[in-house]
Amino acid sequence: MKVYCPTSSFQGPAGRRPLRCPITAEPLEYGDLPAFDPDLIDPVQPGHWRYRAMLPVVKPGSRLITLGEGWTPLVEDEWAGLQMHWKVEAFMPTGSYKDRGVSVMVNWLAGLDVQLVVDDSSGNAGASLACYAARAGLDACIYVPSTAPAPKRAQIAIYGADLVEVPGSRELASKAAGAATLHNKDTAYASHAWHPAFLLGQMTCAWEIWEQLDRRVPDWIVAPAGNGGALLGVWRGFQHLQRSGLIDTLPRIVAVQVVPYTPIFDAFNEHWDRVRPRSTRESTIAGGIAISHPVRGSALLAAVYRSQGTVLSVEPQAILSAQEKLAIRGLFVEPTSATVGAAIEQLRPVTQEGDIIVSLLTGHGLKDPPQLP
Repeated sequence: MKVYCPTSSFQGPAGRRPLRCPITAEPLEYGDLPAFDPDLIDPVQPGHWRYRAMLPVVKPGSRLITLGEGWTPLVEDEWAGLQMHWKVEAFMPTGSYKDRGVSVMVNWLAGLDVQLVVDDSSGNAGASLACYAARAGLDACIYVPSTAPAPKRAQIAIYGADLVEVPGSRELASKAAGAATLHNKDTAYASHAWHPAFLLGQMTCAWEIWEQLDRRVPDWIVAPAGNGGALLGVWRGFQHLQRSGLIDTLPRIVAVQVVPYTPIFDAFNEHWDRVRPRSTRESTIAGGIAISHPVRGSALLAAVYRSQGTVLSVEPQAILSAQEKLAIRGLFVEPTSATVGAAIEQLRPVTQEGDIIVSLLTGHGLKDPPQLP
């Protein structure tokens, strides 16, 4: 397989490194994926591995490392006066959407004889990597900010990973994780933000939505946006279906950010072509998207422009209200996921009757439960 930079002419062989373009410092993506062939969908395979023929990451002769991740429910509902669907990514083995990308990434890295995987995380990605590393028989070391929710830290530790708590911001945890992988050939920076295999795994969410809607394309896709990988992966998935000749149109994408972590929102409203880091260290209830320097922010911004979508920001109080309203409907999600519920009302003026709206609920409420009154 090969990797390429979406904003420069760089191309190179896929491997353990590099993860970023030497020209632009942007994250790389896989560029020679097999075409999507519906005849090769294998419903016997677990979860999103029904698309195994389109996921060339498992070394021939190797066992598939899986816990049945993927093929999450698509639940019809009415919200803020709009008919819509919730893609419940919280129903994954570790309780978050991160299992899509991490499962694909760990299968890829296991085939490269990696012994130790390292990542930085606010909690969900670290728990996912710790889980799948344990399943694969790999060691894992996860760097988290010391403010990460206790249930997420406990989940990382119970899988047997080394949990390193870094005082200060999420960015400091990221720097520590990157430094830990520089000089060890048996170690891989298994970054959910940077690794192209993680983005490939996220593309399967689009393929599932397309199948679950009877091979129709939704008009809108709404998702929380921190580093940008979840929503960008869905966009890339629909683009791949279009390149494969299976769809004619693409969805409009809506990225949702939380105040004061709004670098993509700011760039969109200022009509910039690049995301500029927004320096802040304030705490927020939506810790999963509390990102000042979004790794895939500029690529996601370009996708928003290309899709004629939008970027919305929400306040913490609106998130708590949306979290409660979702729970009353039987959908218990963490605050980061509830941002989409808070944002959808802002979307009403630009939607049309009959539009198909799909919103991603990315993490289970038990990952970051509310405090009892």
